[in-house]
Amino acid sequence: MIKKTLKIVVLLVFTMCLSAQSVQQEFFDPEEIRKPYNLKQLKTILFSDEKVFEEDPGRREQQYIETSGYRIQLISTKNLQEALEVKERADSLFRLPVYVDFESPNYKVRLGNYKDHDEAQQSQKRMQKSGFSHAWIVPSKIIIVQ
Repeated sequence: MIKKTLKIVVLLVFTMCLSAQSVQQEFFDPEEIRKPYNLKQLKTILFSDEKVFEEDPGRREQQYIETSGYRIQLISTKNLQEALEVKERADSLFRLPVYVDFESPNYKVRLGNYKDHDEAQQSQKRMQKSGFSHAWIVPSKIIIVQ
């Protein structure tokens, strides 16, 4: 009786271990996964305003592509006002696109569109020297100009 019970327990534990394994999310090669956008779709994605395109009308004709890459994250906070203040500060210090992403329950302020990790790492060091000492690199969907 004890052997039979032990076999059942072992079988249950083994079954639970198999079903508990999770699949790691893959990070795709930017050259393999690309999604083109027209200007109207891009403005929806970036929450962009017309001012960007008024300053450089030539940008209207460019093709924008969403692909895998990296961004530098400056802060993750539940406070929208804090995120907007960090965004404003980053806008004044860097000539890079600044994004405020909401991933429940946090607002995340991220900068740049880097295709490779080394390029992102160089920018991360500059940002850390500029007062964002906890800036870190995150894999992200990025927007690049084709």
